[in-house]
Amino acid sequence: MKLMKFGGSSMANAKTIRQVAHIVLSAVKNEPICIVVSACQGVTNALLNCIEQAALGRKKFHTLYKAIAKQHLECLHELFAGKHRNIEAAGEKKLRALLSDLENLLEGVSLLREAAPSALDHIAGFGERLAAELFSSWLQCFHPAVCVDTRELIVTDDHFTAANVKNTETTRHIRHWQKRFTETHPDAIPVMTGFIAATEDGRSTTLGRNGSDYSAAIIGAALDVRIVEIWTDVDGVYSADPNLVDEAFVVPELSYEEAMELSHFGAKVLHPATLAPVRDREIPLLVKNTFRPEAEGTLISAVKKDSAHPSPASGITSIDDITLLSWIGRRRTEISTTVERLFRTLSEANINVFFISQASSQHSLSIAIRSCDAERAREVIREVFKAELKQRWIRLDEKADQMIVAIVGDGMRGVPGIAGKMFHSLGQQGISIRAIAQGASEHNISLVIDTKQKARALNLVHDAFFSGDKKLGLVLVGAGNVGSIFLNMLAEQMTTLRAKGFNIRLYAVANSRRMRIDPAGIDPAKGVALLNQTNKTETYNLDRLIDAARDADFLPLAFVDCTASSELVHRYSDIIRAGMHIVTPNKKANVLPMPAYRALMEEFRQHDRFFLYQTNVGAGLPVLSTLKDLLAGGDRIIRIEGVLSGTLSYLFNYYDGTKPFAEVLKQTQIDGLTEPDPREDLSGMDVARKLVIMAREIGLSMELKDVDIENLVPEELRTGKFSEHFYTRYAKFEKTMQKKLEHCKKNNCVLRYVGTLFEGKAKACLEAVPNNHPLAFTRASDNIIAMTTDRYQATPLVIQGLGAGGVVTAMGVFSDVLRLLHYLPY
Repeated sequence: MKLMKFGGSSMANAKTIRQVAHIVLSAVKNEPICIVVSACQGVTNALLNCIEQAALGRKKFHTLYKAIAKQHLECLHELFAGKHRNIEAAGEKKLRALLSDLENLLEGVSLLREAAPSALDHIAGFGERLAAELFSSWLQCFHPAVCVDTRELIVTDDHFTAANVKNTETTRHIRHWQKRFTETHPDAIPVMTGFIAATEDGRSTTLGRNGSDYSAAIIGAALDVRIVEIWTDVDGVYSADPNLVDEAFVVPELSYEEAMELSHFGAKVLHPATLAPVRDREIPLLVKNTFRPEAEGTLISAVKKDSAHPSPASGITSIDDITLLSWIGRRRTEISTTVERLFRTLSEANINVFFISQASSQHSLSIAIRSCDAERAREVIREVFKAELKQRWIRLDEKADQMIVAIVGDGMRGVPGIAGKMFHSLGQQGISIRAIAQGASEHNISLVIDTKQKARALNLVHDAFFSGDKKLGLVLVGAGNVGSIFLNMLAEQMTTLRAKGFNIRLYAVANSRRMRIDPAGIDPAKGVALLNQTNKTETYNLDRLIDAARDADFLPLAFVDCTASSELVHRYSDIIRAGMHIVTPNKKANVLPMPAYRALMEEFRQHDRFFLYQTNVGAGLPVLSTLKDLLAGGDRIIRIEGVLSGTLSYLFNYYDGTKPFAEVLKQTQIDGLTEPDPREDLSGMDVARKLVIMAREIGLSMELKDVDIENLVPEELRTGKFSEHFYTRYAKFEKTMQKKLEHCKKNNCVLRYVGTLFEGKAKACLEAVPNNHPLAFTRASDNIIAMTTDRYQATPLVIQGLGAGGVVTAMGVFSDVLRLLHYLPY
């Protein structure tokens, strides 16, 4: 035999009831079945509202009652739609009789101006009684069915509204009923009421929260059914709350222990009490979706098969509205002698403790309770421990607005690193853990955090344990040349990245005027165009962007700075504290004055954030990564020299004396290979910055002012706004440049603007480089860097390639993003 329980959403209206009947009739073809139903959706709450209004003497309860009656009678008529009139008439008669009893009870409550707990239970149970009569009437059109009132089967004590089941008596009643029912209704399907029971003297009781599920488990255990099926409106038990965690999935199998731990810590599909009866008899329990019966659901049993998700954890859940009470003793004896008194006090006050954490070295104890119990807990504790508090032998601290996050799984037992992975995933995003506890069974680790971090915490922990992909959200500022090319690269590579297990989402995109923030993700191919649509964007505001990133659930995040902004660099500290890594071609951060530079690097270290700036030297060339690898391998850098400016490289590769230098410079600007003001390139500052960056990489404390720079712009042309007249005025100095070029040719040399780092000193200047020197072999806008080290003395290590332009720089930024994905632990 199989027992099938259908929840309130499954009994919501005529359409859903037809769906339930279809499922039932398909099942009964294969084996005998028993049905348990909840009240129709919303009815139990409506009944409780009726009682409240009646007890206050308000006539509004009549209106509420009539709505309940109308809901059931209209549903009956819609189901039958003029067919099977005899069955419909019989069903309507039973419904009206129940509704009449309900009305009389409500009238009595109204007259008495109060509802005793026994009356509350009696009235609250009408929802299930009405639903069972309604469904059994409809089912009779296709198969024999009988409505069964479980008040005749389930025996409880008189703890009204949450009665305790008397298992021995209940099992005896159910088995006697089964024998009689089989004899009198051999082919009929019993349609039983959930939620309701009765005391031994016949007074109605209810089984409390999720009482219909509990009823099903009790009846299934007593009948020793093959399986209990719980039909609801979700596909099964999820690995996390799907409303908060987009990547939550249905867990195909759980053990009884896992399911009980998950339900105890807030999973809403099942209640812990539901599982106990079936676990005791090792009856499998299957959670299915009424509206997607083809979905496999979640099977809860004693033995799990191999899971498609080989994580040691099975699920993550949480309890909200928690207050953390911390008991701190001044003496070592205080905690050990008062724990028993503390818990006895809370128990006598009927205050449930969800979580306990003790740190004996600090003589402290933390407990988590419902926030609604906090005031009462304070009162009783202060009363019982009045003397100790007065003498200040103990102190009671309280932290409200907390929540418990729990990770559960049988596979966690004996596996090292579970707690570390959980804590690291939260610590990476700066989420503070208030208290920690691990069950003795080792398949539950729980911790307390601030409620405001709920969505972030659940997503982070879920990603750490269940995500096969590495996730990274991007916040891109600067959608100009480099930024736009980067976005196009990202769009082109998105499918390939997915296939490799990288889940990159463009969380926000901005330029100096507009920005778009979309937690669901922005199509990178449309990012630039989107910024031109004012109706889909907002005014650029870095504070707003940082706040949005701080609250993001899709984590981790990287801030991609594709600007040349000094102002933005001065906000890097805020960006780091918001939980973001930084990827940038912007050199300004790495050439800050040393105190500011060191403070920024310390900020990255303290907050465990990565700073990737490969493109700061050589654009897409692996200059800095090679330098770091040499140092990491124990090599010593003796000398670095190179053509470090793509623009200056291009100029001196094409300046051969056939055209004036000013004319070559002008054409270079027209070709888009200089800054808007080419004086910035000619100043040598770009080369100086790169020298300072490399100097700091090898451990030198160097400032920009320490670099000896040759500025190729005559002093009288360095100020004022740039215009076309610059080239005419610059032509006056052609003889100087021509003279240097002729000197080079006579001495078998070429002109190159070279940056050199040697013996702790740096210089950037125009040099005559011998034709056989590595720096002489540049082409177009090549960068070329020669590193002389202890291991590369006879022949320097040379890196050469295109060192300027949006494409190679964007490629370098893209490589840094991929590098970051590999650095991230989960």
